[in-house]
Amino acid sequence: MSPSNPIGQKQLLQHLEGLAKNNRIANTYMLVGSEGVGKLSIALAFIKIVLSSSLGKDSEAVRAAELKVDSLSHPDLHFSFPVNTNDKIKKDPVSKDFLSLWREMLFDSPYFSLHDWYKKIRIGNKQGVISAKEAEKISKTMSLKSYEGGYKFMVIWMAEKMNPSASNKLLKLLEEPPKSTVFLLLSENPAGILETIRSRCQKIEIPPIASNDIALGLGVRYKTKSSTAEKIGIKSKGNYRAACQLAENQEVAEESSADFIRWVRLAFRVKTSKEALGEIISFSENMAKKSREDQKAFLKSSLSVFRKGLLYNYAVERNSAGFDNGFKLEKFAPFVHENNVVEIYDEVQSAHDNIERNGNSKIVFLDASIKLTRLLHKKPSDAKQG
Repeated sequence: MSPSNPIGQKQLLQHLEGLAKNNRIANTYMLVGSEGVGKLSIALAFIKIVLSSSLGKDSEAVRAAELKVDSLSHPDLHFSFPVNTNDKIKKDPVSKDFLSLWREMLFDSPYFSLHDWYKKIRIGNKQGVISAKEAEKISKTMSLKSYEGGYKFMVIWMAEKMNPSASNKLLKLLEEPPKSTVFLLLSENPAGILETIRSRCQKIEIPPIASNDIALGLGVRYKTKSSTAEKIGIKSKGNYRAACQLAENQEVAEESSADFIRWVRLAFRVKTSKEALGEIISFSENMAKKSREDQKAFLKSSLSVFRKGLLYNYAVERNSAGFDNGFKLEKFAPFVHENNVVEIYDEVQSAHDNIERNGNSKIVFLDASIKLTRLLHKKPSDAKQG
């Protein structure tokens, strides 16, 4: 999905198209909205609208300009955003130092949060800031002539992160903006921006995204089942970033569930099927290809299922919700009992710890799988002989 194609917000986009059509393009806009509503995506969409309108009936030129915005390579499109020093940028950081990371974030999804961005640029516990040096670069950039002879655009993301010196420098620029320039200030907290700057902006409120639009977006990005996507759309309350996190967690949970079912079924079969041993080896190889975080998440999830099996077996808790693929907790539960549950827990936890210590994933999973085979076939009536 292109970063300049917002999720939903059709009514707002129609309003922006009307501004361009009626040649009512202001020098400065402030796009205000909460996290995850698509401020960046809408800003880029608006830039495409303005360019299309200014280029008139030259369809080839319009298409070329739109493609450049889509690819974030238009020479008259500029960005400013909060940054700070990190292991590579030791002094006086500005947006230009982080542009490659910025583009990566936008191409992945323009709905990222400030926290996501700080993690991406690895600034630790420091707060990002738009500095006076950054404001000077904005002024210099926007004072130069347009490369393509039309509008120049400056998108200032999280404008409330300007420090006082930057705010005053930007204010001077906005008081007498260069010809054919459009400034788009994006904010979640407009009260954090100088009132004198706010007064020079045409304010555009961005509402929460409709739940059905979020559901459609999840279907495209994650292939989420429509019923699940609709529930997430409602739960996310108009925040597409939050919806994506819920969908990813759901995806990981479903994948872990499928892996667990395959794991225990193979462990049961190994005792009676020679082919199953080869499949256990294959399973271990596939698990080793996952990230270590996913491997650890799988093992933690497995511990939870073994616990549910034990509780079900002893009628402490009889909730079998959350399982599919033909997996029946009531049929699995009798194989988790007082004679093996401690050993099962210890082996799975040991595998988790070995993964955390950078052990060889394939060997860790193969060893745990073979031990699991023995333990699952251990009967409740067996005497505890060690």
